[in-house]
Amino acid sequence: MLRVCLVILAMLAALPAWARQVVKVGGYEFAPFVETSAAGKPDGLALRLIEAMNTHQDRFTFKFVPTSPNRRYKDFEAGQFDVILFESPDWGWVERKLPVQASRVFLDGGELYVALAQPGRGQDYFADLSGKRMVGLLGYHYGFAGFEADPAVLAPRFRMTLVRDNSASIEAILKDRGDVAVVTDAYLKRWLRARPDAAPRLLVSERFDQRYAHRALVRTGGPVGTDEMDKMLSAMDLDGTLTRLWREFGIRD
Repeated sequence: MLRVCLVILAMLAALPAWARQVVKVGGYEFAPFVETSAAGKPDGLALRLIEAMNTHQDRFTFKFVPTSPNRRYKDFEAGQFDVILFESPDWGWVERKLPVQASRVFLDGGELYVALAQPGRGQDYFADLSGKRMVGLLGYHYGFAGFEADPAVLAPRFRMTLVRDNSASIEAILKDRGDVAVVTDAYLKRWLRARPDAAPRLLVSERFDQRYAHRALVRTGGPVGTDEMDKMLSAMDLDGTLTRLWREFGIRD
């Protein structure tokens, strides 16, 4: 009996890539997690994590499916994807009562305030944001606004300019097209590392607009479960795969 079980396990391990269960992974433009490469193709940390997940096991083939911040809920309901990475159930999923389950937290992070550095301006500048021209990303929730994401509310109430990516948010501050931008700390670290000459021109807050715990949201009853995702992510954490990816994208030193 033991010999039969070992033979079956060996056969399963030898399954060709085409025999694996396909798992569609949704993702939307939000650097450094998903961004467009110089060749015009999706790239970023989420794509690299998907590649690593495919290398790390033989049961599933994870395939990236592009969506958008506003469209992701409808695309999920329509079955366009089964899993979404670097997400939180609190970002509209629980509110819409969508059939998802959350993996363990595999990366923490948050969003910081960024302003122009000026003589005499310090951390107290971020204590009161009322009356300041805010800059953020279209379709995203912000702590200072009570996690409101509706542009029709944000623009008039917070004098908020909504742009397409974090780079545009920072550029708006540098060009004095806004007073305070909200930028994800993961992106800001990488941006400053690539442009050290710009660092003295920016004042970065010590406090967060919001902190979040990145998880994988998995379709209930879908092709892969949270137990399987947790097991895979834990193994990739233990063998250093996740640390290597975080360092590659400047998220960890």
